[in-house]
Amino acid sequence: MIIKKYIALYNGYILNHTTSKLSDLDIEMIETVPQGGNWKHIRQETRQKSKRLQKIAQTGGRTTLYGRIDYNKPSYTITTCFNRPGNGTYVHPIHNRVISVREAARFQTFQDDYYFYGNKKEILNQVGNAVPVFLAYQIGKKIKDKIGCYKSVDLFCGAGGMTTGFKKAGIISLLGNDIDKSACITLKVNNPEINVLCGDITQQAIKNKISSIALEQGADIICGGPPCQGFSMAGFRADNDPRNQLFRDFIDVIKKVKPKIIVFENVEGLLSYQKGKIYKEIHQLFSELGYNTNGRVMSANEFGVSQKRKRVVIICARDDLNIMPSELFPQPITIEAKKQITAKDTIKDLEIIECSESAKYKSNNVNTATIDFLRNHLSYEDYIAKIQD
Repeated sequence: MIIKKYIALYNGYILNHTTSKLSDLDIEMIETVPQGGNWKHIRQETRQKSKRLQKIAQTGGRTTLYGRIDYNKPSYTITTCFNRPGNGTYVHPIHNRVISVREAARFQTFQDDYYFYGNKKEILNQVGNAVPVFLAYQIGKKIKDKIGCYKSVDLFCGAGGMTTGFKKAGIISLLGNDIDKSACITLKVNNPEINVLCGDITQQAIKNKISSIALEQGADIICGGPPCQGFSMAGFRADNDPRNQLFRDFIDVIKKVKPKIIVFENVEGLLSYQKGKIYKEIHQLFSELGYNTNGRVMSANEFGVSQKRKRVVIICARDDLNIMPSELFPQPITIEAKKQITAKDTIKDLEIIECSESAKYKSNNVNTATIDFLRNHLSYEDYIAKIQD
């Protein structure tokens, strides 16, 4: 698989520039939707052909459904459903198709040499669930520069958004763990030097191996985003609530390894689950383990990412470090609307290239700092300097 990736790159192919085939009705729906528009711009006679559209119209559904990306703004959140126009705002700005895997990956700031392995569903999950690489880079760099952490263990690592960002910041990943085989292959293909453990963290043998490697090799940081929808402190302590299992396993590793830093990330909805009770109890639990904690919502578009993606990030610093975790968060670099990276900045050069497994780059006059960065023509630091200029 690694050889296949580099042969494709050598021959000038664009990795994963493939898109999902749409039905004739899908195309009829989206062809009248302008940039920045949505289902409300679909012709009335076309709406009558779809029961789902009729229901959306009756209930006043979300204005992101059947949306077309606006070239002059950041994209909306890339989810695991960017293969269908009715699932969000995934229609290409000028073409009557949904964005390709490569275009979606660019919105997640994966550079063009990052290859995604798997079937269509697996790749959708890998791209849609990832932490934007460029956001992860800024978090990792701030932590490394502030307190000198150089080694991490990445749990629930997926395709490697957080891992890759930290790697680019100079933090070595000692181990990446996930249960998703295709995601593990993707991580290994793109980071062959990383020890990737594909297995179920709920299994004691896997958990023991993670802890052993982290302790033996001196992990400074443990990263992860376990599902927390069913979390409760009472249930956590009861041990018999299956909804808490993955979070419990994450905590078990923390207890054994006692890293200097914990980076915990999750969906924005974590703040509102049970009216914020879960979020507060997670902070309480980390505090009981001997950590100072600080959490906030990080909006990717304020950190040089062309995507309105929001994630809850909690950074925990071990008590003996005498540093407040609030000092370990990076400062926004594109907080003003006029400085934010647009969809045009990110994918404009690909619009003249037909989506296929054999798609190749073409010479054109599109030359933005973001495209240069995503095509590996700019370093991370040079890119930051350019977008802040």
